[in-house]
Amino acid sequence: MAFCSLSSAGATAGANEFKMNIRIDSKSFRDIQSGRERQVLENIHIKLQPGEFLALVGPSGCGKSTLLHIVAGLDDQFSGEVTWPVKPEAGQTRLGYVFQNPRLLPWLSVRDNIALVLDDPSAHAQQIDTLLEETGLVEFSHFHPTRLSVGMQRRVALARAFVVQPSLLIMDEPFVSLDDPTACQLRQLALEVWNARRTTVIFVTHDLREATMLADRILFLSSSPARIIGETQVGVPREQRSNEAQIESRYADLRRLFKRLYRRASATA
Repeated sequence: MAFCSLSSAGATAGANEFKMNIRIDSKSFRDIQSGRERQVLENIHIKLQPGEFLALVGPSGCGKSTLLHIVAGLDDQFSGEVTWPVKPEAGQTRLGYVFQNPRLLPWLSVRDNIALVLDDPSAHAQQIDTLLEETGLVEFSHFHPTRLSVGMQRRVALARAFVVQPSLLIMDEPFVSLDDPTACQLRQLALEVWNARRTTVIFVTHDLREATMLADRILFLSSSPARIIGETQVGVPREQRSNEAQIESRYADLRRLFKRLYRRASATA
């Protein structure tokens, strides 16, 4: 992946006070052919800090998306507990989700796709307008998704996730399969929108360089069954992330760390 310099300002005032505890002791699926239980997650414990941008990095197929489904409440068949500050159904805690696929409804316009997740879109018209402006979608707001490029569709998905003013934003490899220039633009856009709100984020990727560019903290996951084998702060101030040499130097350090942790985990598996 080509280098893409990213920058965002320091923490904004009023960063949310969202705190969350994630404990997954065990998660397994039944193999249809053999009938045996296949373990996919074990001994996962994550504490999220307010306004934190947390990246989960691990090999493809290790169970990262399964972990996100559990956190989002889409899968409750696991041993453990996910503790929200307040119950989501109380209306005080909201979840935003950016999937690998934009998942837009083709018969709705860009604006209507964004408004779809709101209980009362008319009461949030200004909020929708602001996100259309921030994501560069104003002139495309009446378009249907089929008239947009994949990159533009990802912008709509990003705006839709932020419009609910989420307490927690889950991003599941949202820039996967994009060409480098488009992915670079979307990473910078995501940071700009996030920085204005400082939503707590869980960001999943198998790309360590991408995690180095975006995250505050990185958790390293083993191959399946996934478990946390290490964690580290990125340690590069956000105002310095446009410095290519600094990012590349830190990425090289983190790559060596991940290889060392992964070798150790493989040897003890």
